[in-house]
Amino acid sequence: MNDVGIGATIARERRAEGVTQAQLAERLGVTKAAVSKWELGQSLPDVALLPRIAAYFGISLDDLFAFRPQLAEDEVRDVYLELCRLFAEDADAAYARMDELVRDYASCWNLLMQMASLYSQRSLVEPERAEELLDRTCSLAERVEANADDVELVRSARVVRALVISQRGGMDEAIALLEGVKPARPLGIEGMLAGLHSMRGEREACLKLCQEMLFWGEMNVMQSIGMQLALYTEDPAHLAALLRAAEGVMEGFDVEEVNPMEAATFCGSAATACLRAGDEEGALSYLERFVGLLKRFDLDGLLFPRRSALFDLVPELAETDVEREQATADTLFGGLDMRGQCKLAVTGDAAWERVADDPRFRPLLDRLAAA
Repeated sequence: MNDVGIGATIARERRAEGVTQAQLAERLGVTKAAVSKWELGQSLPDVALLPRIAAYFGISLDDLFAFRPQLAEDEVRDVYLELCRLFAEDADAAYARMDELVRDYASCWNLLMQMASLYSQRSLVEPERAEELLDRTCSLAERVEANADDVELVRSARVVRALVISQRGGMDEAIALLEGVKPARPLGIEGMLAGLHSMRGEREACLKLCQEMLFWGEMNVMQSIGMQLALYTEDPAHLAALLRAAEGVMEGFDVEEVNPMEAATFCGSAATACLRAGDEEGALSYLERFVGLLKRFDLDGLLFPRRSALFDLVPELAETDVEREQATADTLFGGLDMRGQCKLAVTGDAAWERVADDPRFRPLLDRLAAA
């Protein structure tokens, strides 16, 4: 759809010129009440007046109309897939197409966030152009943050900016940005809404909200535990409690089957944490599971989560958009060894050097290298 805001433009330009409604009305040969109605969106100027209004303010007709071409969500998805395919064939043509889209849809905030995401992803594939691409990422995110009305898009834009700033070493600034959008405490809105729907007998609406909470809750728990493992290697009791909690989530949510990448990431981190904590048996057990997951699943199997009965009412969250994700994997990350990146949870830590020749670990480390 296209948004047209003549009244808001007239009001803005009139104030910028320091002109009253009465003065503008006199210049155009209309009543002050007519100008007031235009600015309030209650009526539109006669078409014959439009060129005179634009000329008076020194703007184009497009600017007068505040013409903001928009793309629907499915159209943004199609554009993303188009660009992914184009990057596989001709990266220069893909960048030119992105420039064209950013110019033609300068106020389509959802599209601009997708373009920012693409620039950020391409910075990983083309490290020689990383600074330029990250500059473009930040520029688009700043535009969205400054102008979008959608609170979630504004938050997403700030998160993107914080990630880029952190990549460039600006940790203090990144932390300040993220703390600015983090609520002081969870608001519990989803739970309250679910309860209200239940009280009204709206079973499916209640269940959908409950499944949303469950979905994000599982992800948050596993992410939190994964971050803490390396920080408690000198506190065996706390480390054991974290591993026990993670195992409960892994079993309850069938993570190894539903989301093998999440399971592999946890097992690799747990193996390293156990080894650093001196628990070689635990390290051996998690290493075996880690290697087993990498051997069992091909790249697609690792990257794309599977359907779970726990999230049957929220497929938009739990089920992968395979075409989109495949396009991302093939055309944007095709230049990266994603399995190798996953292996770094073990191979990238110096702690494993001391058991490299241990006959208990050597066969598994060899299998890992070959996975």
